[in-house]
Amino acid sequence: MLPTVVLLAPTPAGLPIAPPIDVAGLGPDVAERTDEHRRHLVVRDRDEKFRLCIYALERNQSLSVVIPLDGDFPVRAAAASRLWARMQGHASSETPCSLTKQRRDRLVLMLRALDGHLAAASYQEIAEALFGETRLEREPWKTSSLRDRTIRLVKGGLALMRDGYRKLLRSA
Repeated sequence: MLPTVVLLAPTPAGLPIAPPIDVAGLGPDVAERTDEHRRHLVVRDRDEKFRLCIYALERNQSLSVVIPLDGDFPVRAAAASRLWARMQGHASSETPCSLTKQRRDRLVLMLRALDGHLAAASYQEIAEALFGETRLEREPWKTSSLRDRTIRLVKGGLALMRDGYRKLLRSA
């Protein structure tokens, strides 16, 4: 499960009772799917998205956030904090797992390099597709910085393919 999904469950006996969550008050677009054990919701508010997994099917039940003590704890806690801020009418200051423009651009290059590699293209052919033939002509291929960069992009794409994509969910 995505660490940005806020897990909610009925408040255990003995803990302070919170008012029920007004899902409609979180934002206008609500996508909902319910199975026999839980409700999955996606609520959009301006530029923010809130993903909720509610382990209670009664609508007006007091709920508490459940945050497993796993490797994704910081991301889960930040997502819960964003939800709490929104419920209080405050704008949240951070978006978990946001990627910088440079990181997004590098990921796009990695995936394109991976596609070329999986299609059995040589590193030089991949580099030509990514950077253009004119940039490759500026220096000898064997000592080219673009050659090294292309190899790193292919290796990065392979690492993403082999389970590394989960790091993206942790903003690692």
